[in-house]
Amino acid sequence: MAARTGSATWNGDLQDGSGRLVVGPGRWDADYSFRSRFTDDATGSTNPEELLAAAHAGCFSMGLTYVLTEAGSVPRSVATSARVRLRPVDGVPTVDLVELDTTVDVDGVDADALQKHAEVAEATCAISRALAGVAEIRVTAHLSR
Repeated sequence: MAARTGSATWNGDLQDGSGRLVVGPGRWDADYSFRSRFTDDATGSTNPEELLAAAHAGCFSMGLTYVLTEAGSVPRSVATSARVRLRPVDGVPTVDLVELDTTVDVDGVDADALQKHAEVAEATCAISRALAGVAEIRVTAHLSR
């Protein structure tokens, strides 16, 4: 499998400086700042935690599609949102919670089975595994019908 890249630059001090995040070789880029990371005012900026949430949602959606397909129920769609919580832990900014919320359009699977498949997908998702140090990762699955 191929290695993937991302990069960041930061200019200035922590509080008043600003930076730029780049995904891949220029596929996507956006500004980020202290305010976009540590306050609710993220106007016009992103932050590493939003990128982490998007990566986790994408990886998990593909993983759940695989788990369901292997179980004999190919989904028509899997839509996942992720919420990443950043808060101080022992005085250090820490991602301590990730919540995955997924809605699946699939036949032949009831709500309980879907939740179990989602938990398997979360446990085997590459991003979930990379986030092994996060205190809690929750997954909630819903049928779209």
